Amino acid sequence: MPEDKIKHPSSADDSNLFSQLMGDVTPLKTNKINLENQKAKPKPIRQRFPAVAKSVHTLDFFSDQIDSDEALFFARPGLQHKLLRQFKRGALTIEDSLDLHGLNKVQAQQLLEVFLIQQCERQHRCFIVIHGKGIGSSSKQPVLKNLVFSQLKNDTRVLAFCSAQQRDGGTGAVYVLLKKATLHGIDDQ
Repeated sequence: MPEDKIKHPSSADDSNLFSQLMGDVTPLKTNKINLENQKAKPKPIRQRFPAVAKSVHTLDFFSDQIDSDEALFFARPGLQHKLLRQFKRGALTIEDSLDLHGLNKVQAQQLLEVFLIQQCERQHRCFIVIHGKGIGSSSKQPVLKNLVFSQLKNDTRVLAFCSAQQRDGGTGAVYVLLKKATLHGIDDQ
């Protein structure tokens, strides 16, 4: 059929068709879109300390030299650079979280030990520990931050830890990377 013989639909036909198709649709109340993705804050884990926690020994080394805004970093030798970069950027999947706010030193140490055991049992590799900055402590020193630093550094199950990205708590929290458990019960990276 020649080009001049083709009948093109009129704009009135288009408008009628559009009205028929959109007849059941109700308009939105606002045309504004909330682009801010708000991440839910982790809820603190409140639990009684099981019998396992009684076996926790006092740390041989406890640092009180870490300041509130100081970034923490520790890594055992042999960690792949690419994995370490992803870990520091917060790009690894965080499988769980522990919030130590409001606990004293003994409670926090016990709960962290129990939490580490649970993460190993669940074969979780990466999680976050929220220790706070210590601004509200009576000594005005970050007691829990120093405790977490010492306890994680002295734990052979821990491959690395570093202060979290700002979106996850900044210097008031740490990402923790555990060793992989093999089928034979031997730890490796």
